[in-house]
Amino acid sequence: MTSRIFEPKTFYDLAIYIKDKLFQLFPQELKQATDRTCVSRAYYAIFLLFRDALLALPIRDGELRNRIKYTNDAHAIVAETIKIVDFNIGNYIVNLRRLRNQADYETNITFPPSEVAYAFKIANEIISKMTIIASKIKESDIILAWNEIQRRRLKKYPFY
Repeated sequence: MTSRIFEPKTFYDLAIYIKDKLFQLFPQELKQATDRTCVSRAYYAIFLLFRDALLALPIRDGELRNRIKYTNDAHAIVAETIKIVDFNIGNYIVNLRRLRNQADYETNITFPPSEVAYAFKIANEIISKMTIIASKIKESDIILAWNEIQRRRLKKYPFY
């Protein structure tokens, strides 16, 4: 694995720190932004850690490697690959991404504290199993995941 200048897990550590140590210091009008930021940081910690684990493998298909490294497809590829290795954790990643999307984009809703608590619960579960899961990923899992993503796209958008 290549060395990093930035350790993605610190996004998760920051989210925990904000929620546990700083949340009560923020004025009420910043609480929604704080909750949403924490959910977003927790998701990105997990996404980047798994994305880096995928990129550490010898992926022979250069186009697929570039999709993981540089495109929005990386989010789906990470989640689908993890589902192959550990279905429950893969679904947690999908759920956490859904929450992150709500937190980052849905300004017409109040983001409830119960969703924040759920995001932290599943993020903690993912983090606790990350090393074991990452050690099980194979190039063939990534290829299977990408093929499944493409199959679903063709079914949904036949002219894609």
